[in-house]
Amino acid sequence: MTRRRCRLALVSLALATLALSGCAGAPVPLQPATAEQLQSGVLEVTTAAAEGDLTGAQSLLTSLEASLRTAAAGGQVTPERSAEIQAAINLVGTDLTAAIDAAQAEADARAEADARAAAEAQAAQEAADKEAADKEDADKAAKASDEAAKAAEEAKKAADEAAKKNEESNSCKKDDEGC
Repeated sequence: MTRRRCRLALVSLALATLALSGCAGAPVPLQPATAEQLQSGVLEVTTAAAEGDLTGAQSLLTSLEASLRTAAAGGQVTPERSAEIQAAINLVGTDLTAAIDAAQAEADARAEADARAAAEAQAAQEAADKEAADKEDADKAAKASDEAAKAAEEAKKAADEAAKKNEESNSCKKDDEGC
């Protein structure tokens, strides 16, 4: 993008040179007051572009073009000279449009990359949350399994004791008559 700005500045400088060169020479293709006005407009466009305000520079260029048309209609600039300056304005306008498009594409790509990074971060967070929940579930399941094993062991002991008592109550004692 820096290369584009340099080119834009060079073209703007060329436009300024075209505007100024109308001041010298005997048939005046460009009135001095008009040359000064156009030069001021070129400086504004160049300054805005150098500061990175490409849309502002484009707007100023449109104003400069309108000033040129007004000057040409008022006879302050010859048609030949007006065509030369208009060609320089068109070149700067093309460069500005390309620079604006490139900046927008860069901003869009950056926004897309940011959105992708945010989605990846969200997915990673969700995976971490799921893993933590799964670990918690596994810990709960292990605890429940331990408790079930303990309960089963206690039930087995109770069953063994009940069986032992039942056996004792069903067994004949030597003193009993029916044995």
